[in-house]
Amino acid sequence: MTGAMMGNRQLGRLVRRNLRRNLGHNVLSAIGIVVGIAALSFFLALDAGVRSVVLGEIFPVDRVEIVPPKATLFGTGGRLTDKAVERLANPGVEVGVKPEAAFAKMLLSFPARGWGGRQLLKRGRDFYFEVSGFCDGMDARIVADEIKEPYRFVDWLAAEKPKKCGAGNACPSGTYCVADLRECHKPVPVLLSKHLIELYNGSIAPSHPGMPRIPDFLTSIFRGARFTVELGQSYLGSRATQGGASIQRKFQLVGISDKAIPLGITVPLGYIKRWNARYAGEVQANSYSSVVLKVASKKDITPLVTHAKALGFDVKESEGERIGLFITLATLLFTLISGIIVLISAINIAHTFMMLIADRRREIGVLRAVGATRGHIRGVILGEAAVIGLIGGILGITVAIGAASIVDWYSAAHVADFPFKPESYFSFSWQLVLSAVGFAILFCVLGALLPAQGAARLEPADALRGN
Repeated sequence: MTGAMMGNRQLGRLVRRNLRRNLGHNVLSAIGIVVGIAALSFFLALDAGVRSVVLGEIFPVDRVEIVPPKATLFGTGGRLTDKAVERLANPGVEVGVKPEAAFAKMLLSFPARGWGGRQLLKRGRDFYFEVSGFCDGMDARIVADEIKEPYRFVDWLAAEKPKKCGAGNACPSGTYCVADLRECHKPVPVLLSKHLIELYNGSIAPSHPGMPRIPDFLTSIFRGARFTVELGQSYLGSRATQGGASIQRKFQLVGISDKAIPLGITVPLGYIKRWNARYAGEVQANSYSSVVLKVASKKDITPLVTHAKALGFDVKESEGERIGLFITLATLLFTLISGIIVLISAINIAHTFMMLIADRRREIGVLRAVGATRGHIRGVILGEAAVIGLIGGILGITVAIGAASIVDWYSAAHVADFPFKPESYFSFSWQLVLSAVGFAILFCVLGALLPAQGAARLEPADALRGN
């Protein structure tokens, strides 16, 4: 066999033969790779899974919330008016970036209380709750693409002129007669956040037998549920200081949105403005509690925050950034440990191949004597290492997926529900799988590189003499 005749097929046969012949040594060499890749894949998948929940659902990091400055001894600071919202939404070319979307939010600024849920929760009595402090409004256009028919998030009083009721005039289907106005109104549309749903499912429902989990009933029962809110009166005994007698309005849940207030209810902005004007005054009716800026990339946050502070406003502290940093540091620690395991395995592979090359010295000499080039010898050694890395990587990612499945099974079977409990704590993307296998191959090849170089430098005469 000459050097010209030795092609990929012959090299492949040599690689397969050598792997079978040294099976025991190869298995021992691969164990460390399997353990290291399994640990690395496990922790990286855990990082991706936790991030998708914590930084995607609980504390989104694709948005920043601008708030009015805190009150000081010298005044109450600036107000977030329509003009300020416009300047935040369109910062100008000097800032260099523009938010994807900007939506203002306004808190309900006077006492209010609510009740309802008797039929929904099957408790035999209504569920009573405080609304003041737990209700805000936002522009209905922000969620127009999220809330679908038959329910809509719309300021009905601005969209349609109410019909009169009473004195023999019945209200159309889907509306009710408002006693203080003698008008037919549609219920006020309400959005809930997933935070509130998860809090209910993880804490309230388990402690009250008979209360259903919301996701199981959301589309068929819970969506469309109505309840009553009394504006101007609180269960805490306080009353609105202006606006006259309290009034009652029907509310109706129309959907779930991550843009809704985390703990409470969100309604179309027009309702909050009208109610604040009546019970809290025109200043409150024209002052927003915050403006949320949604960004296309995290790198856009810094210039937008700088612009907001230059206008005299503050930024609501982001829990997501701190938690994201903690997750990153923890992942780096576990990745470092996994990398050390893989590195030690690569050193072990180097040691193994050095011994194997010493045992196969005469064989290498014969190959060189019949025409094998240095590149052929190097290719055989590195090919064996690559196959060990490929098999070790596949076994490692398989072990990681199996361990993750056991964790998910144990959590589902034995861990009590808690807010935002995921179905899986892990995310094995195809990029992660391919990277893990490629990482295993890379380290095995690097481990065998020096032994392969040494084998390629052997002269045929010296190898056959056994020197």
